[in-house]
Amino acid sequence: MNRIATFVLGAVGALLLAAPLTGIGSREADAGAGTVKVAVINLEKTLYETPAGKKAQKDFEKSLKEKQAKLDKQKKALEKAAAELAKQQSVLKPDVLEKKKAELQQKYIELQEVYVALERELAGMRAKLIEDLLDKAAPHVEKLAADEGVDIVVDASAVLWASKTVDLTDKLAKKMK
Repeated sequence: MNRIATFVLGAVGALLLAAPLTGIGSREADAGAGTVKVAVINLEKTLYETPAGKKAQKDFEKSLKEKQAKLDKQKKALEKAAAELAKQQSVLKPDVLEKKKAELQQKYIELQEVYVALERELAGMRAKLIEDLLDKAAPHVEKLAADEGVDIVVDASAVLWASKTVDLTDKLAKKMK
């Protein structure tokens, strides 16, 4: 099953599960007493366009550059060691050459482990950045939803399509300035 079909089935399932809670499908809702208004907010856009988001993104990019520089330095050292070994290959005894190759291989594995750890750390930092932004945006989103008469606000990345009339991203960005 492709991703779109899985998403649509999941969304329909979520609506079916939420129907008893929201009154969707009930006789009262059918009579117009309990309609639910949904809006979307593009969190990624909010992240890049609001002052709080820009500062958080700048801090993230600074950390990314520092970590990348550290990784590049280790990579260059490893490449230099490999070049040195290649030069010495013809004059080294076979057992010494094999030992140095094994040491180099071990350093390469360690570099890969550092890379994976840094990627994991950066992913955690990115998640924390978004969580902090959501914490800052939450009161604004709640007020905006109340002002607009919205019952549910969803991240635009979780929606296949939405009319511009239900997109509150720009209004949120104005409130967060």
